[in-house]
Order: sequence, then structure tokens, then C-alpha cells
Amino acid sequence: MAQTKLDTTKVMILLQRRRNIIWEVSRLTGQLEEAMARNDEVSIAMTLEMRAEEMAKIDECTEEIWQLAGADQEARKKLRLLMTSKPGEAAPETPEEKKIYEIRQNTQHLLDELRVVDERLNRKVTGDRSFYGARSR
Repeated sequence: MAQTKLDTTKVMILLQRRRNIIWEVSRLTGQLEEAMARNDEVSIAMTLEMRAEEMAKIDECTEEIWQLAGADQEARKKLRLLMTSKPGEAAPETPEEKKIYEIRQNTQHLLDELRVVDERLNRKVTGDRSFYGARSR
């Protein structure tokens, strides 16, 4: 395969940074759950604000990753492959690509855990009007 102008080391670093931010969202979600159990409205409001700030950082980091390819079509194609293919089914060509897929796999596991807690909190607050729908718990 021809060399692209994509800096896979930078992609790897940004994906790790994004994973760390998601971990912080997960930690704050746990704090939110505790504050809700205590009916501590001040802590709930503060934690929701901090969580929103971290989510904005995730968006910024993701955007920065997508901008790494610039206008180079081959770099865009490579980045799309690195960012959207299933990590367990991907065929990394370099050690950096292997690490990218590992980070993505770890991030997905963290997101899956976060989604469970988020759904539980959402249902607790909204009941049948939940973002996750009215299916049984």
C-alpha cells in the first residue's frame, strides 16, 4: 500500500486522549448516580455541568482526529478505515495501527459500561419518557 500523509501516531495519541475523557465522563456518571441516590440537587447540577464539559471535549478530540487527514484522499480513506472498521476484524499494517484498534476496542468496552449506567439513570429520572424507550428493565 502506498504511504499516506496520515500521522497514525497522532491518531493513536488523540484516540487515547479521547478514551481518557470518556473514562472521566464515566467517573462523573458514577458520581451523578450517587448524588441522585442522596437527592443532592446541588451535586447533581454541578456533576451534570462537569459531565457536559467533558462531553464537549470528546467532540473536540474526535473532530481533531478527523481533521488529521486534511485534503489528502488516501489519508482520509485510511483514517476512515482506522476509525470505523471493527477492531476485532481489522488487519493492522503497523504497530501504531494495532494500538489504534486496541484503544478503540477498550474505548468501546468503556462506552458499553457507561451506556448501561446512563440508561439506568435516564429511566430513573424519566420513566416511560426515557431516551432509551419504554422497554422493560
